[in-house]
Amino acid sequence: MNQQNEMNPLVMRVFLWSGVVVIVALIVAQGFIMGFIPGISPNLSAQETARYFIENKDRILLGSLIQCICWCLYGTWAIPIILFIRKMERGMPALTYASLVNVGGGWVFFILIPMTWTAIAFRADTLDPQIIQIMNDWVWFDWLFTWPSFSIWMFIIAAAIFMDHNVPSLYPRWVAFFNVWSGILICPAGLIGFFKKGPFAYDGMISFWFAVFVFFGWMAVMTITTFRVVTEEDRKQKGLAASNRSHGGGVPAAAT
Repeated sequence: MNQQNEMNPLVMRVFLWSGVVVIVALIVAQGFIMGFIPGISPNLSAQETARYFIENKDRILLGSLIQCICWCLYGTWAIPIILFIRKMERGMPALTYASLVNVGGGWVFFILIPMTWTAIAFRADTLDPQIIQIMNDWVWFDWLFTWPSFSIWMFIIAAAIFMDHNVPSLYPRWVAFFNVWSGILICPAGLIGFFKKGPFAYDGMISFWFAVFVFFGWMAVMTITTFRVVTEEDRKQKGLAASNRSHGGGVPAAAT
């Protein structure tokens, strides 16, 4: 067996668990500590927005620090999925490279969120309220308006599964359809630029709650199904290794 192509199941599982950390950080840091699930209403005045940051400065700084650490793990979570996309592709790894680009862009969007909130809270008591309001708006546009990068990766995953040459396929086909629908259903997040209140505002039922439920639900489903792929590939790898040992400890050079 070519050791360069062997999968390390422990590393793959650790990376997948890092996605769980991202979700937990969202709930604990942004939700319970910062009180930003959902965020403060975009319909508030600049003075009301500034007052929230001033009165909750320490909580926002702490929650942002936790998020800055934990949300870096979005990149590690994506690695097993990207590696399996490569395994599903034939020839030139176009879908794999496209995945790397989109995941890298998404990682930057994630990190800019707590970084900006930290900058606001750091100077909240001296900043002009209108600057605080605009910077807070910027965070939520970073949070939601950047949906295309994530949606495109969902479509890329779906394409890789549909074109999978492995028999049996690594992921069941329903995962491909799930990715297509997830990529479509987060689109309402792009409407936040047109509304300051109501279901399409960045604290609204559709543009926030529905889009966030779809995205993090997608992360949960991809984590569970990729754990199953890791388990199955680990089983195959161990079976092949056992078969090689039973045939004299190796395989012909041409087979590697």
